[in-house]
Formats: sequence, C-alpha cells, structure tokens
Amino acid sequence: MCAVALTMLVATADVATAQETQVETQRVRETPRVEMLRLSGSVSAPRTSHLSSAEAGQVSTLHVDLGTHVRQGERLLTLDSREAELERQRAQANVDQARAARDDARRLLDEANQLAEQQHIAASEQRQRQNALAAAEATLDAQQAAQALWELRITRHEITAPFDALITRRDTELGEWVTPGDTLLTLIDVDALMVDFSVPYSAYAQMDDATLEVRQEGDGQWHAARPQAQVPQDTRNRQFLLRAAPSEALTLMPGMAVEGRLRIEGESGPSVPRDALIRRPDGSVSVWLARQESGQWRAVEQRVEIGNSHEGNVAVHEGVAVGDRVIVVGNERLEQGQALILGDDKE
Repeated sequence: MCAVALTMLVATADVATAQETQVETQRVRETPRVEMLRLSGSVSAPRTSHLSSAEAGQVSTLHVDLGTHVRQGERLLTLDSREAELERQRAQANVDQARAARDDARRLLDEANQLAEQQHIAASEQRQRQNALAAAEATLDAQQAAQALWELRITRHEITAPFDALITRRDTELGEWVTPGDTLLTLIDVDALMVDFSVPYSAYAQMDDATLEVRQEGDGQWHAARPQAQVPQDTRNRQFLLRAAPSEALTLMPGMAVEGRLRIEGESGPSVPRDALIRRPDGSVSVWLARQESGQWRAVEQRVEIGNSHEGNVAVHEGVAVGDRVIVVGNERLEQGQALILGDDKE
C-alpha cells in the first residue's frame, strides 16, 4: 500500500515538472515617453525676389539669363535712359540759371546794405531786395531738388541683384516696354533654403523638447535640422507649418520632396519591449507577467493600455508598474497560473 502511494507521489511530481515552461523576462523600465512623427515636406526658398522696375522704359540691355548665378549689386537689366538723361541736363541748366539769379539778388542786396549805411536808399527798397534774395534761394533749392530727382530716376533705369542669388525666371526680352510693377526677373537665394512640413497641432505645445531630422527621398541617411519657425497655417486640417534649416550642407533645390521625423519627448513612465505584447482578436492588448507564489514563478496575464512605441519599446499607460517582470520569450502559449522557469532568473 505504501509503495503504491509513493509511486503516485512521484508521478504527480513528474507531471508538475513537465508543466513548467521556460521563459525569459525583462524588467519594466521607466523611460521618457517618446513620440516619433513621420513627416512629408518640401524645400522652400524664403528669400525669393520678384524684381520689377520703378520706371517705365524700353529694355536696352540684358546682362543675365535663366540659371545665371549673380552676386549682390551685380547689374541684371538696363532700360533706355536717354530721355531721362536729357531731362537731367535740363534740370542742371535750371539749377545753373537759378544759381545765377540767386547770386545777382545777393549782389543787389549787398549794394542796398552799403547804401543804407549812408542813408542813400529807402528802407522799402532794401526789404524788397531781401525778399528777392530769399525767393531766389528758394527757387535754387527747388531746381536742385528737381535735378536730384532726375538723377535718382536715372539710377532706377538699372536693376541690380539685391543679394547673391540664382536667376530662376526671366519675363522680359530686349526691346520690350516695361512699366512699374511688371515682374522682370525672379531670383532665389539657394544658400538659404529651408524645409517645410505640415505638423499636427497636437505637437505644437511640445516643440520646445522636440528634435527634427530630415533626408531627401531615396537617401538612407538622416540629417539634423534646426526648427526656425512654427506658424499656424491650416486650421481646417489642424496643422501648423514647421520651417527648419538643415544643419549640414545638403544638395537641395526649391520644390524637392523631403522626409522628416520629429522626435517629441514627454514625461517618463513604464515601458515594455514590443515582444512582450499579446494582441487579442477583440482588439485588447495584454502582457504576461512572471510573479512568485510560494517560491514558484507563475504566469499572470495582465491587460494593458499602451501608447507610442520607440526603438523597440512601447509606452504603457496602465496595467504594469516599474520593476515588474514581463515575459518576452515563451509567451505564445501560456495559461493563467502556469508554472515557469525563468531562464534569466538572477534572484
């Protein structure tokens, strides 16, 4: 009888040992909540100038063509200024005439002052000559201003580059008549290109702790970029414009498509490896925890609320605590309360 009982006890122990499953676990760690937004954008040229003329005239010289690189102050286009030159010469002649009249009025007043000292001239005559000198000086000032205006208008017949740039469009030809406001040339500063992205408003308040990387389509390498401006733009789609400058010199041209990834760090919290997650057909997500009961490790299923994932780890908002052991290997066919053998047990 005793022999039979001993045999049954040994058999029961063998069955329990056979039911133990070997698994590997990892501790739940506290990590920053990291959200990685993938963005699609394009290259823009904020420093773009559509040049026009302040004067009407006929194009006499074109110094550049489409695709020309120009330096600041370089001549781009010249209008026929012969008529303006003649007007300037007329204004100069008027200045000379007014100056001569002013000098004559001054001479007459000097004579009147000398005669007044000897009381050989009426006081009214002296005042009249003073007024004549004042009028002559005012006339001279007006003629000099007219001359300066024509000299300014002559300089406006020549259009120069406002900054170092690339000519991307030319809308005029030799001999054409242009008027003020007509776009003649379009320039862009290819050394000050930016990348623009549309970003959800949900990220707007977290931009102070965000980092941005960009790359061109087909390029496997990411490059750091410095955000320059966050401008509310598309209220209907709840997006804002994020404009950034690449930290490295990239081969970019306006209109190129670029990719971006925006890393946003929030508060710290528990996270688990992605391999620990069990996704159920009903849409719920759970993890298997390894917990000790009477000296024996056992499997405990725990439903969790998860957040964003980053570099293989998934944020957990509810269900686990920092320090819990989550099963990452051998969690496919576990049952509630199943005995475990931890391959990574150091305790």
